[in-house]
Amino acid sequence: MLSISYDSTFDGFLSVIFEIYRQHLDAGEIRPDRSTAPCNLFMQPFRVETSEESAQRLKRAIVNQASAEILDLLRVVLCSEEDGVEMKILAYLRKVFDGNDPHYAKNPTSDEMLPLYMIARAVRREEGGMLGMLRFDRTADGTYFAEIEPKYNILGMMVPHFRGRFANERWAIYDSKRGFGVYYNGQDPSQGPVEITIPDLQQVKAAAPKDDFVKLWQDYYQSIAIKERENPRLLRSCLPVRYWKHLPERQIAPSWS
Repeated sequence: MLSISYDSTFDGFLSVIFEIYRQHLDAGEIRPDRSTAPCNLFMQPFRVETSEESAQRLKRAIVNQASAEILDLLRVVLCSEEDGVEMKILAYLRKVFDGNDPHYAKNPTSDEMLPLYMIARAVRREEGGMLGMLRFDRTADGTYFAEIEPKYNILGMMVPHFRGRFANERWAIYDSKRGFGVYYNGQDPSQGPVEITIPDLQQVKAAAPKDDFVKLWQDYYQSIAIKERENPRLLRSCLPVRYWKHLPERQIAPSWS
């Protein structure tokens, strides 16, 4: 039985599935490179490199057997980075490609599909919330910069929104939990968003000048706050504490928070 590793990308994962079928591999687990879970020492390591051709062939097969919406759902599910989620997707695809039930691929109540729907819903919920909670600072060179630490790997899902919203600006969003980010140069949009890494994020943040956007958020928060209506429990329910460290308005929060 094999412990199959890949580069943590969606195309990389699809390349794994393609090779499992092509080589009749006995997959015991599928591990992305970013996984922090301990390796299974009783399984033989096996590496699959990303193949764009293999990934595209499998994408076409999924769309033909299921739909483009299902393909997108699987992409979202993989962003959860939940332990063992790759094997759950594999179990679903095996049933789809078996072809025994032509309606199976779109049956949300099946044993294999229901968990995937639940995972995708949680990932999309965080993506939607993060779009409203992301706060940009402006660096010395005029680039808008935001730091996030989401539970799920949603940065790639957020990029189209900000690319459309700030098409002519330079901006970067950095996922400090996973150690990578995305930079977009709106002054040269032909380049498109590129992945970046920052070796010393704290040094970069310390060197950045104090930004007026931070004060703007804080002044706005103070102006709308009504002390008599403070509700700490409701606040924590609507705005989980794990997001507070990157919200400038929470840096002046009252003592009860």
